[in-house]
Formats: sequence, C-alpha cells, structure tokens
Amino acid sequence: MAQLKRESLGFLGLVFLSIAAIFPGSIYIVSSTTSLTYAGITAPLTFIIGTLMMLTNVVAVYIFSTKIASAGGFYKFVESAFGKSPISSTTGLIQFLGQLCPVIISATVFGWLIPVTASSLFNVTLPYYIPFLASLAVIVFVFVVSYLGIHLSRDFAVASGIVQIIAILAVSLYVIFKSPYNTIQVFNIKLSPSGLSGFFLGTIVGPYTAYIGYSSVVHFGEEAKLPKETIKKAILVSLISLAVFETLVMYAITIGVPPSDLSNLASSFAPALVVTSKYLGIYIALAVLIIALFGQITSPLVFGNAAERVLFSLSRDGILPKFLYKVHEKYGSPSNASIVVFLVALSASLITQVIMVYYYGVLQGFFYTVVFWALIMTVMNLGYHAIVNQSLAFLTKKLKDLSILKHLIVPTIGTILSIIAWYYSFLGIGSPLIYTIPFIIIWVIASIIYSIYIFKKKI
Repeated sequence: MAQLKRESLGFLGLVFLSIAAIFPGSIYIVSSTTSLTYAGITAPLTFIIGTLMMLTNVVAVYIFSTKIASAGGFYKFVESAFGKSPISSTTGLIQFLGQLCPVIISATVFGWLIPVTASSLFNVTLPYYIPFLASLAVIVFVFVVSYLGIHLSRDFAVASGIVQIIAILAVSLYVIFKSPYNTIQVFNIKLSPSGLSGFFLGTIVGPYTAYIGYSSVVHFGEEAKLPKETIKKAILVSLISLAVFETLVMYAITIGVPPSDLSNLASSFAPALVVTSKYLGIYIALAVLIIALFGQITSPLVFGNAAERVLFSLSRDGILPKFLYKVHEKYGSPSNASIVVFLVALSASLITQVIMVYYYGVLQGFFYTVVFWALIMTVMNLGYHAIVNQSLAFLTKKLKDLSILKHLIVPTIGTILSIIAWYYSFLGIGSPLIYTIPFIIIWVIASIIYSIYIFKKKI
C-alpha cells in the first residue's frame, strides 16, 4: 500500500508552510495592487475585514483538524460527517481546483512583475515573450521541488518566510515614520471610492485571496508529527501573525502618498515599489522586490503539494484513476499526481495568459489573468470551507458533542459572510472577469455529476 512519509513535518515546519502559502510578499507584489484598485483609500481596512471573515471559517477547520489527519484534507472532513458520498467527493474536486489556482496565479504574477518592474523602475519595455517564459519557469520549479519531497518544500518555506517578513516589515515601518500622510481615515469604509461592491471586491482579490492559503497545511496530516495537535496550532499562529503584518504593510503603502494620488498609485501596477522608491530609493525597492519574488515562487510549492495530495487521496478512495495513487520510493512524494498537477497548471496558465494578452496587452492581460484565477480560487475555497462549516454540526452530533454556538452558529456566520462576499465581489465585475462565472458553474456541476456517477457505479 502506497504511503506518504510519516512524521516528516514538525510544528515550525507546518507554521512556515502555512506562512509560505499565505505569502508575506504578496502584499508587496500583488494584493496591495488589487486591494487599492478596488477599495482605494480603505485598502488597509480590507485586510482587517478579510481577517475577521477568515476567522469565522477557522473554527470548523480547527476542530476537524483535531479529529482527522489525512492527505485529503477538507473532503475527508466532510466524509467524517456524512460518510463516503457524492457530497464528500464533490468537495474534493472543488478543493483540488482551489489548491491548483494559486500555482497558476503565482506563476502569472511572477511573469507579470518582470515587465512591470522594468517599466516602473527603469522605464524599459521588455519583449512580450519574457513574462510567458518566467511563468513557465515557476511552474517547472514547483513541479521539480514538490516531486523531490516535502522536506525540500519545507526548507524553502522557512527560508523565504523569515527573509520576507524581516525585509518588508523594516521598509514599511520606515515609510510610516517618515510619511506626512498618516491618517485613521483609511479605516472608514464610507470612503471606499466604489462603495461596498468595490470594497468587498478589494477584500476578496486582496487580503482574502492572500489569507486563504492558511489551511493548506491540513493536507500534510499524514506527514506531520502529532498532526491532531500541531496542525491546528500552526493554522492559528500563521494566520493571526500575518494578518497583523499585512495590515500594517498595506497601511504603509496607502499613506505613502497623498490621498489624491492613490488612484495613480494603483494604476502603476506596482504601488509598493513606487512608495518604497519614493522613501528609500530605487535600489532598496528592487532589493525588497527580489526578496518578495523569492516568496512568489515559494508560495505555490505549498499549494502544488496540497493539490497533489488531494488527487492522491481521491485516487486512493477510488474516486479518480488508480495511477494517481503512487508514492515515489525515494522521495516519498505522490509522483504521478505531481505530474498531473504540473500539466494542468501549465495548460491553464498558458491558455488564459495568451487569450488575455491578445485582447488587453501584456501588462493588463497578465493582471486580468491574476484576478480571473483569483476569483475562481476564492469561490472554490469559500465553497469547500462553507461545506466544511456546515458539516461540523453533523459530525459533533454524531459524536454526541454538539455545541450550538461553537459547532453551528459560528461556522454558519462564516458561511453567510462568504455568501455576502461572493455577492458583492461579482456584483460589479465586467468583461473579461465575468467569464469566471460560467467557468465556476461548469466545474461545480461537472464535479457533482461525476461524483454521482462514480458512487452509482460502486453500488
């Protein structure tokens, strides 16, 4: 029987894998851009609201992780409540796409940032094919490192997490102390330039997209030491510490320029670079960007590993073809699942990028590709979180340990907040982002139909 390597990850390893998934450098690279674009001056507030929304979803994950330790992660949580059923396998298929999207996003952001940096800092226009090659390099990197085993991914996560936090925090504190534009008005939701629709869209594609990786470590349950104790603690430590960190950094970026210049700052595609250059010079900005880019290629390692383990677990359960249920004899990785994740991520990235660049140009096209997959990722993640939230009461009732407040009301609040976020996020979007809607609908319906077919076949 194929088996992942037991006790490969300790508590600190899990914490830094979770931190790597949340990606501290995202605030310096992309989430500050997306949040400013849609929420304007209230961008720092989106990080506080995003944290509160996420914490209501943490309760169910926290409790389930004390009872279930599996490579299947969330769909195995649902299975513990409802048994093997189309509900659990549908959750697994939704979960797979939710974990795959960050690989596509990170690769696209990396490719996008190269021409953005050349244009913003050096006023140089690079050949159009450079971002495509850079994106490809990230996907290849994720495949190679994840294929070689979880230890290597952990080591990259620890190194990049420490360096990112120190560098970006130092720059942000300097800007805050030097800026003449410090104000508490950034926390006044009434000042959102696009109203609640823009504010929540900024929350979704900014902080919520950044934070959503906190729970990816549940997929390492079969490889962690004392998983039913360490995983829940790692989740809380990583999420809360980075929520404070990213709110502070977003505040520094927002008050780095006069309020009247915020729209121009957002349209630069590199607000953190612009602000850092203004206060500390172009070379410091470039140095911090390089550090953040290191995190940009480290973050998808966690999601790539998670997506592979979802496929591995679904295959083990007979939901997906058996060839995915293979562990490399030397590296202990789900090797065939690694190959499939690589091929799917590569295909999805290139197809989307080519279409977007054809219609909108390189910079705008790659930006739209990021937001396109960020919206899909967020809906997928919110979707399986909502299913897990509502499953908790069924499991605890089965175990005769049901608490109405903790196991039903709080998780339901998380689900309701997710629905509200969905509503406001999609209320104001137009082309090309509107095409995320049919994509999501098709994926969910296909997952349901496939799951029903598989279970009817088994009966």
